[in-house]
Amino acid sequence: MHIEITKITKDQADTFLNLYNLYLYDLSEYTGEDPKDDGKFDPTNTYLYLERDELHPFFVMHLGKPIGFILVCSPPFVPEGVNFTIQEVFLLRKYRGNRIASLGMEKVFKQLKGIISVAQLVENKPAVRFWKKYYEEHHIDFSEEQETIEIDGLGLQKVISQTFEIPKTC
Repeated sequence: MHIEITKITKDQADTFLNLYNLYLYDLSEYTGEDPKDDGKFDPTNTYLYLERDELHPFFVMHLGKPIGFILVCSPPFVPEGVNFTIQEVFLLRKYRGNRIASLGMEKVFKQLKGIISVAQLVENKPAVRFWKKYYEEHHIDFSEEQETIEIDGLGLQKVISQTFEIPKTC
């Protein structure tokens, strides 16, 4: 399946936030989050992705339509010694299981160099499986750790994170 990765712009804010609400809905299975009284999930500071140069939001596009997104952070929104974090990866359910997320990550990683960090909720077994398979298929050596962190509005959550390097080339 042919996909494109495009930078999300401010004029695409409504589309992005609508997809982000679907992402939070899917994630609620693992976080226990409930929607607000208006039926939407709290996007907290997600709008910052459209305002800060250190935050890199990408749509995953198929046939000219957004079918998901990949959100990337750079300093100062990453841990010390890390150049980028893959913050969120989301695809609409009908596009999952077709290697689209993997293709999207390949395209994003071509734009990044340095130390990369990726984290998943331990309970989100599909995400953990996806990343383990991605590393294996792409022969990526990574270090891994597990910790419990405080997530605003969700309390303590167990996460597993991997760190690896995409070599810088001249």
